[in-house]
Amino acid sequence: MAKRTKKELPVDVKKIGLRLKQIRKELGFGNSDDFAYKYELNRSQYGKYEAGSEDLRISSLLNILDRINMLLSEFFNEEYDKIDADSDNN
Repeated sequence: MAKRTKKELPVDVKKIGLRLKQIRKELGFGNSDDFAYKYELNRSQYGKYEAGSEDLRISSLLNILDRINMLLSEFFNEEYDKIDADSDNN
């Protein structure tokens, strides 16, 4: 029997994760665990979001942004547009 592979996620899922990571670092958090703990987010799930390995619902993104007092328009700004999802240097 063939091994089942996880469905390929859209490139923007990776970009959203990289943007979350960028914002976390701007807020002074060195790792996703500390950030998740501070903002009462599921640590494991949030780490997957940052890694771009887990699809996230818009309601989950809005919940995270609400906790850090950020508007959706601030999240999807020119910084988001600059993110290269294929680069590991983000």
